[in-house]
Amino acid sequence: MKNKILALACGVALSLAGVTALIAYQAGRHVAATPAASQAAAPLSLLPFAVNPNWVLAGTPNFRAAEFFQSSDGKTRSGIFECDAAKFEWHYQFDEAIYILDGSVEIDYLGHHFHLKAGDSALFRAGTTAIWEVPTHLKKSWTIHDAGAPARSLARLMQR
Repeated sequence: MKNKILALACGVALSLAGVTALIAYQAGRHVAATPAASQAAAPLSLLPFAVNPNWVLAGTPNFRAAEFFQSSDGKTRSGIFECDAAKFEWHYQFDEAIYILDGSVEIDYLGHHFHLKAGDSALFRAGTTAIWEVPTHLKKSWTIHDAGAPARSLARLMQR
């Protein structure tokens, strides 16, 4: 009995040491990969980007965007997006939270229709599609998060 208790205690100690080492390793990787904190304003230029032309349903969106943050593990990113008057589909590869900075948009998403304007926020799930109708102009801040393939698959199953 004494040997079993000793073996169990050793197993627990080794497991805790392994978990501690893993946490220390991950923390070290995070610190090494994280950019330095801002010490001054950083300019951000929105650059044109293309999407699948089949996504554009009407108008000329003239999409522009820039990323200003990426987490050390690459799973979370944030940026600014801007477009002109248009109607288009948006296919979400990742979970995306948005905050409208300027302009407005009518959105059809998961069977619901809603209006977003400056000061509003919304969340879109990976594996879904929304129809966006921008009447004049839209500028938004976005944050996307990649929860991984298993989470995306589960989300798609739960939305059916």
